[in-house]
Amino acid sequence: MARRHTLLVQLPALLALLMACQAARPPPAVQEQLNERPIIGILSQPGPPAPEGGSYIAGSYVKWAEAAGARVVPIFYDESREQMLYKFNIINGLLLPGGGAKLQKGHPFFDAADYLVKLAIKANDQGDYFPVHGTCLGMETLAIVVSRNVSILSDMDAEDAPAPLLYNEEAEDSHFFSSLPPSVVRNLQNTPIAMENHAHEWPTFLHIPHSPEAVVMGQEVANFFVREARRNKHKPHNEAEEDDLLIYRYAPAFTGRHMEGREEEADFEQTYLFTGPHARAPRAGAGAGAGAAAAAAGAAAAAVAAAAVV
Repeated sequence: MARRHTLLVQLPALLALLMACQAARPPPAVQEQLNERPIIGILSQPGPPAPEGGSYIAGSYVKWAEAAGARVVPIFYDESREQMLYKFNIINGLLLPGGGAKLQKGHPFFDAADYLVKLAIKANDQGDYFPVHGTCLGMETLAIVVSRNVSILSDMDAEDAPAPLLYNEEAEDSHFFSSLPPSVVRNLQNTPIAMENHAHEWPTFLHIPHSPEAVVMGQEVANFFVREARRNKHKPHNEAEEDDLLIYRYAPAFTGRHMEGREEEADFEQTYLFTGPHARAPRAGAGAGAGAAAAAAGAAAAAVAAAAVV
């Protein structure tokens, strides 16, 4: 059984948790003009199901942001700091996904996440409201970066355990939790829909809740995050620049296909695969792109069994 990391807190890790950097900041008292074209940056990471030397973003994170009214720009973990800063000044929120990357200084994924989160903290301190969202590994990354304490995590021999969410005393005053509809709060506290794993995935070896209550809860978390992102005013200079950055330049692969000979089921139903360091060229058309992505996914699946553990 894989060992998972967990935070040393009373509140279990919700499948998605937003930390608006150093502190939750309440909405302003006066009505502000909201951004009607929010863009979320999602950080890619190395490891399976990406081919050797590549990186990936699970398609479910893209769909999750889209369902709340945002679009996505991929931020490649191994691109230059100059390129990351360029993208940061265009996106309106940052999503750090779940996965299996190492959370230690010197590892390229952690160093990239650390750089981006510190940009967000600096922006918030200067009055440039910028939300950061972490799912599972992403939340753990936020905990380490914000606390500056690499020992804040401990090993826990637990997985595949959906459960009610136990609120601690601070939860009632949390901007995030207080923004959820009362029905969602009741369901979180009384039904097993809090799952410490990737949201909206379908592997049969995990008992990820897909009940109506669980779906509504996941949607409300997405709505909250994107609603916060709408308060950020970053934007591309023009539509052509926006088009060049959006993830739609790439084709997702069906990495969840059940294949004969595969010992373990894949975690991710669909995955955006970025093959090779700084290999940023998009697929050559929808049909050809899907075929190329599927071929890459098949090669990766033959080499490795399941996707990374969160």
